[in-house]
Amino acid sequence: MRRLPTVLAAALAATSLLPASALAQSGRSKESTAAAGASAKATSGKATFYELRSGGGNCSYPSPPAGDLYVALSRGEYRAAAACGGYLTVTGPKGSVQVKVVDQCPECPAGHIDLSRRAFARVADPDRGLVGVTYRPAANPRIGKPLSFRVKEGSSQWWLALLVNNHGNPLTSVEVKTAGGAWRKLARADYNYWIAESGAGQGPFSVRVTDTRGHRVTANGVRLAPSAVQHTTTKMY
Repeated sequence: MRRLPTVLAAALAATSLLPASALAQSGRSKESTAAAGASAKATSGKATFYELRSGGGNCSYPSPPAGDLYVALSRGEYRAAAACGGYLTVTGPKGSVQVKVVDQCPECPAGHIDLSRRAFARVADPDRGLVGVTYRPAANPRIGKPLSFRVKEGSSQWWLALLVNNHGNPLTSVEVKTAGGAWRKLARADYNYWIAESGAGQGPFSVRVTDTRGHRVTANGVRLAPSAVQHTTTKMY
């Protein structure tokens, strides 16, 4: 969860994008959705900065990425979590930085991204608060980590919610099966967990993951162990 940063509130008030009376109470929705990000076309826009108060934002990651280089997107670009876990290359007056999509910025108009403070400092002087930038999806970013999974609290053999992390490109599909079973396609929630509403059994599961660049891999032995982050040796590419 995150609080509307002062600099962003001031910028939006100046452009009449939010009523002034609403700015002090604005907050980030916990359940949001994602932007696909397969296109390499650059977008010209603006950037502000903020800091996550806890966890990994609306994308539900247990913690911010290493280096605290992350970004929140407008509702339209976040698109019900479809952008979660993808990366953007952002360029500003001082240079460029690669950031992970971890959050939604409901009060941001299209083309306005909200960077972590550390990421903003890579592209501009933080004293400026609001700067013009260009940004584009990063294709096949090298993140150096294999896939990890987290089964959401409350999951059981009758209801399963699964979070996938460290995939690099945004995901298009997550499927699970148990030994001897058939693949079952999960539905993505707007808080970035993949859901089997009627459950998928007691596990352990094989999990097949497909991304926007056509990479598809299978990780085996994912346990029905709510709240535990399960690390694997499987990489997307």
